[in-house]
Amino acid sequence: MSLRYSFAAVLRLLRHQKGLTQSDISNTVAQSHVSQLESAKTTATIDVSCELASAMRMQPGSLITLALACYGQRTPRELLTDVLAELEELELADVVLNHQQQPTKTPAMIDAERKRDAIRALKREGATQAEAARQLGLPEATLRRLWHQVSDS
Repeated sequence: MSLRYSFAAVLRLLRHQKGLTQSDISNTVAQSHVSQLESAKTTATIDVSCELASAMRMQPGSLITLALACYGQRTPRELLTDVLAELEELELADVVLNHQQQPTKTPAMIDAERKRDAIRALKREGATQAEAARQLGLPEATLRRLWHQVSDS
């Protein structure tokens, strides 16, 4: 069973439990989209889930937790207990994350950084491009490109 069916069931349940109509929660989400979500004809994005939760005056995490608990045939408490344990294991339970975190460096990015550091050191020692290419075992074209990316300091 797709998660969209659980989300649809939870959305209908919460809306009815709060005595709201589809129009009532259609502040930023079109009523026709709410209808499609409730009939599991479409899937909600994180942004739409947040907007719907806000319109129902609840935390987005509550809406998503209920949908995931329904999908996994578990209680929300069981799910949240497991989530908290997982976050504690990752040492992230009490961390405020920066939404502008730097992207993770790929192995290629790390390798290029290592090469630039080596080139920088050779430039400081007074090596020529040809000498640096030989010492580092790099093709001359690659060395030239990286050579001009690094500062002399």
